[in-house]
Amino acid sequence: MGEFPIDPLLPRLRASLVPGATVLLQSPPGAGKTTRVPLALLGEIAGTQPLSGRTLMLEPRRLAARAAATRIAISLQEPLGERVGYSVRHEQKRSSRTRIEAMTDGLFLRRLQNDPELTGINCVIFDEFHERSRNSELALALVREAQELLRPDLCLLLMSATLDLTNLRAQLPHAQVLTSEGKAFPVETQHLSPRPNERLEGHVLRAIEQEMSLLVSAQGGGNHPPSVLVFLPGVREIERCRQRLLTSSLLSQWEVIALHSRQSLAEQGRALKPCDRTQAGRVILATSIAESSLTLDGVRLVIDCGLTRHTQFDPGSGMEGLITVPASQASADQRRGRAGRQSAGRCIRLWSPAEQQRRPAHDIPELQRADPQPTVLDLALWGAGLGESLPWIEPPPRAALQEGQRQLLALGALNPDGRPTDTGQQLARFGAHPRLGLLLLQARALERPQVGADLAAILSERDLLSQHNHGSDLWARMLLLRDQRSSSRVSGDRAAADRLRTVLDQSRRWLQQLGQFDQEQDPQGMEATDEQLAAQLVATAFPEWVAMARPGQRGQFLLRQGRGAVLQVSDPLDGAEALAIAQLDLGDTRAKIRLALPLTLQWVKELADQNGHWQERVLWDEQTKRVRAERVLQLGALELERQVQQQASCEQSREVLVKQLSKEGLSALPWSQRTEQLRSRLALAHQQLGAPWPQRSLQYLEKNPNVWIGDILMGCRGWDDVKEEQLIEALWGDLAWSNRQQLDQLLPTHINIPSGRHAALRYQNDDIVLSVKLQEMFGCLEGPAVLNGQLPVTIELLSPAGRPLQRTRDLAGFWHGSYQQVRKEMRGRYPKHPWPEDPAKAEPTAKRKARS
Repeated sequence: MGEFPIDPLLPRLRASLVPGATVLLQSPPGAGKTTRVPLALLGEIAGTQPLSGRTLMLEPRRLAARAAATRIAISLQEPLGERVGYSVRHEQKRSSRTRIEAMTDGLFLRRLQNDPELTGINCVIFDEFHERSRNSELALALVREAQELLRPDLCLLLMSATLDLTNLRAQLPHAQVLTSEGKAFPVETQHLSPRPNERLEGHVLRAIEQEMSLLVSAQGGGNHPPSVLVFLPGVREIERCRQRLLTSSLLSQWEVIALHSRQSLAEQGRALKPCDRTQAGRVILATSIAESSLTLDGVRLVIDCGLTRHTQFDPGSGMEGLITVPASQASADQRRGRAGRQSAGRCIRLWSPAEQQRRPAHDIPELQRADPQPTVLDLALWGAGLGESLPWIEPPPRAALQEGQRQLLALGALNPDGRPTDTGQQLARFGAHPRLGLLLLQARALERPQVGADLAAILSERDLLSQHNHGSDLWARMLLLRDQRSSSRVSGDRAAADRLRTVLDQSRRWLQQLGQFDQEQDPQGMEATDEQLAAQLVATAFPEWVAMARPGQRGQFLLRQGRGAVLQVSDPLDGAEALAIAQLDLGDTRAKIRLALPLTLQWVKELADQNGHWQERVLWDEQTKRVRAERVLQLGALELERQVQQQASCEQSREVLVKQLSKEGLSALPWSQRTEQLRSRLALAHQQLGAPWPQRSLQYLEKNPNVWIGDILMGCRGWDDVKEEQLIEALWGDLAWSNRQQLDQLLPTHINIPSGRHAALRYQNDDIVLSVKLQEMFGCLEGPAVLNGQLPVTIELLSPAGRPLQRTRDLAGFWHGSYQQVRKEMRGRYPKHPWPEDPAKAEPTAKRKARS
């Protein structure tokens, strides 16, 4: 065994693991903690003694667990299953002689629930704890409580490359902290920002081609061809990038492979093997699965797109979906370190140095953002309620836990007191998300367990078909699975065949858990109703995602919980009237539908009859411009049926009209010159005198319709029901009769003018206008005023034809000034009307000369 950087620390570490101890080990990538610490616990490192009992080493991923166990077994020159073994989902190699067992943290949770005392286990190692996975954090909280109550002799060891020790020390004050120096080779880091409108796959290819000469020179004298590790956010980006790289002439002799968590272990294992010498090199397109735990042979260059995709739960909508976010600085450092595990390397970051400074220091822990249903069910099985008394490192958001509890209550998995029901106990035994477990139980109840097992298996693994090529039709995946089951061999490329085989095996296991024999020859056959049944099962498991098509908007749907969702263009399901959706991508404003099955509106209506409610509504009908009363059958945000009701009550109609007036504005009311003049006079009186005159400005009336007009709308169903007298009464408000008479004195509607006529005043925009023919004001040197003579009136002097000639409040000035120019222009045009040289001394008249 070669010397590793962590080796000098191992005797001290082993000595620290006394019964009941908790140890925090911080060790940089490549120091050897994952493989050397277990050897120290077996007494295989100089200066160490074997630890009694068995040790469980928890890894966040299946591939990491199997790879760690394999490397340790090789170091011991023993086959897997002897002193070192592993257990992951659907696969294990261990025996009664196994002392070190690597396993996923999810599998450990299930084992801990079944055996809280961890019989025969003396030490639990949490490897790569900095990843803060949901299962890892929950497992630590539960095992710490078990350590306190049941197993005070149990040892806990938390190992990580980038532990935030500040928070951990606060929560684990009695823990011993050990730090190991690593052996990291230098990694040169450069930034390569994207060009305008450059797609991610093109950006990655440009980065690789830029580094090609260095990669080729690095190959000289090496044992294996060089490898490039490219970090991408998800499977879709990996596939697009793979297709683009295969078109590059510079990479024609290179192997291009994918690495992500939804692959089978066989597929993932290819990335761990050295590159074939017949290839010029290898490009590994990976998600964040390659950030830690794994050593990928020959990686000299890391290209990091700087993005990561994870699930995000929204307590407000009760939805969880995938979102793509910038990777944290800690994550970027982890990715960068992959290039320096075996020799000096380079890292190309596909973003700017300035953007690097704006990134968060650490990623949000999964427990803080994930769907709370699995966590709440685990807490209920443990008897911990919502975990209020558990020793969390950082407790999950209470609002999310409460929403998860509400959903599990609705699914029948919990009792009102928070304890699991028989259904909840059964859901936990499937080892799947509670929604998929419910789907399986419902399928058994409907006597179609094979349909449920196939559906749950497809939804628990990576998509069997490309959504870009085959759309989101989940039934197409079901048919593919059934065709392969009836075929003598699995067809297609190796990766597709591995995925199909994984799904088929999982379906078979769940079918057996349901108490059914493996139905390779299904005696029931495939019935036409199976697709409908599958859709109903999905709707039962994902009730919030039942959706109805938006009228006239092909491919666009409204979810039961109120959010919009959209299919990709030309998706086979874009003509469906309703959908049962199983997978959503929440990255955009409108969720993207990834997997779904068509539903009939009739079935959705029947679901609404059982689980929806009738709502009495009174609303504004835009077509008739009247208030309408109706009953609506609602299933969440979905409306399935409307029934017109008898006339709404006066109070309800009034509320609708007031609300509609706020939308449409005052123009909706039947204004006349009379009502508008009253409004203007009242507004002016309030402006000049204040109380008791009411506020009647347009702005006030628009903002406060309920205050001034609400009462007169009682009994009205539309604007045409509002009569002039009612509107006038609303404007007067509660003014006394004496005040109303006083307004006519202060701000009259008509005044006498020099010609003897009783002329109308026009109140507008804080101004008062008297429109009269110029000849009617002869002999008058001072214009009229209102408000006890305090407010002058603007005189609009008109031509004999009634066209405006001049506006003034200074008649004397007009007669001695611009009148002469007006007279010069008008006397020839209107010779029958008087145009005296001195109008200030002329007789006012409304008649022509002859008539005068």
